[in-house]
Amino acid sequence: MTLEEILSLEDVDQKIEYLKKGRKTEEPNTGENWKDWNADLHEIIVDKEKYPDIEVVEEKEREEWNDSTGKSTTIPAKKRTEPCNRISIPLEQDITNIQTAFTVGVEPKMDCVPSNEDENGLFYAIQQVLKKNKIKYQNKRIVRSWLSEQECAEYWYAVKDDSFWTKFWNKIQKAFGGSVRPQNKLRSVIWSPFRGDKLYPFFDDAGDLVAFSREYKKKDLDDVEKVCFQTVTATHVYQWENTNGWEAVEEKSFRHGFKKLPVLYGYRAETYCHKIKTIRVRIEKILSSYADCIDYHFFPYLMLFGDVSGFTGKKRNRIIQLTGDKANAQYLTWNQVPDTVKLELDGLTNRAYDLTNTPRISPQELKGLGNAISGKAFRYIFMGAHMAVSNHAEVIGEFFQRRVNFLVSALADINPSEFDKASQTIDIDVDLAPYMIDDIDERVATAVSAIEGKVWSRREGILFAGNAERVDEVLKEIEEEEKSEVSISSESVKKNRNESV
Repeated sequence: MTLEEILSLEDVDQKIEYLKKGRKTEEPNTGENWKDWNADLHEIIVDKEKYPDIEVVEEKEREEWNDSTGKSTTIPAKKRTEPCNRISIPLEQDITNIQTAFTVGVEPKMDCVPSNEDENGLFYAIQQVLKKNKIKYQNKRIVRSWLSEQECAEYWYAVKDDSFWTKFWNKIQKAFGGSVRPQNKLRSVIWSPFRGDKLYPFFDDAGDLVAFSREYKKKDLDDVEKVCFQTVTATHVYQWENTNGWEAVEEKSFRHGFKKLPVLYGYRAETYCHKIKTIRVRIEKILSSYADCIDYHFFPYLMLFGDVSGFTGKKRNRIIQLTGDKANAQYLTWNQVPDTVKLELDGLTNRAYDLTNTPRISPQELKGLGNAISGKAFRYIFMGAHMAVSNHAEVIGEFFQRRVNFLVSALADINPSEFDKASQTIDIDVDLAPYMIDDIDERVATAVSAIEGKVWSRREGILFAGNAERVDEVLKEIEEEEKSEVSISSESVKKNRNESV
């Protein structure tokens, strides 16, 4: 059944059921993913059957003779329960956060060479939209959700705000030339399972995403909870609410005005840390059991052999007097060195980070690398992390590319008189740039060498040196400085000639 046929159904319950079945990916187990992510919900903390508390026997069971009855009575043992150590490790969070930082700690690069003034204005508009939406922070939320929740979506919509365009035209120093002044600006929001959203992508037979739905809960002013279902297609946004049955909400259903589906979707078959879950469970068990063992042996027991006849001295120099042929006193100590525990813990921890190509970047781990690492050395040391970013780019890099493609189309939809023609010709490529130490001396030296060797143009050298935002301004300043130097040199030559004459 096609999307158009589903939306034309009169039975709302059946319509929503079909929209949910349009996904061609397995729905994530959000409950289990949340338990793995939240260290307070790990089984070492919540599973009291698998990891029971410690039962301590204060008095053993004994038989007590009763002279009045002439019978013995069984006195049951006296027991008490002490809480055992429950140490959880947020290993999934640490690995995911490090992977996120390496993936989008440096903003994805947009490679574009505008061929005319219209394309240059459109490219600048895209940069401003990303900046106003604080995309550099949103990128981290998206990658983190994708790695830990298996899926996430980014929804774009237009809101009334003409101040954005006033500042925009003022910045590029160009008068607005369209017949109708744009009044909308683009905003975005993230949808993901941990944020309370159930996501339902709808794919057609060709595997293209043609609609996207989400189910979520909200409370009204009377604190009554409602279940909402929202569907976004290439042309419309539909909304239904379930109180005593599904009903359409007409005031929240509208034509969004974009030519492309304003939803971007990213999915992975399993969480990034799924393969190291058993390792984390074992580490938590070892740490908790080892902590119990330390508590049990921390205060040694004093064993006395013989009869105690008295004590002499006070406080520190107190002496116990024992009598008998085999009188002796000694502490019951734990002589075994727990090297095996340390060996297993270190091995498991290293294995978890190695399997996920995640570097351990704590001060303790990096202290042996010296005071400073060059950019080239950094790339060698963290090659595994950069390879992981390259693998992430198969999905998340495509996600960011689709975002830019949508923004090109959306800006033309909002402001067709200025951007419609440029949107059809502009070419913008998005590439992930793995995080690395910014060795500016090395970058500048490389750029200078490539420009002087006629390998790069001056523009490419400036971009490589990390001055992408001001590349045109820098080129203009360099040209003006060169003209000024030539002028000064010419005047100096003329002055020298006049003086010689």
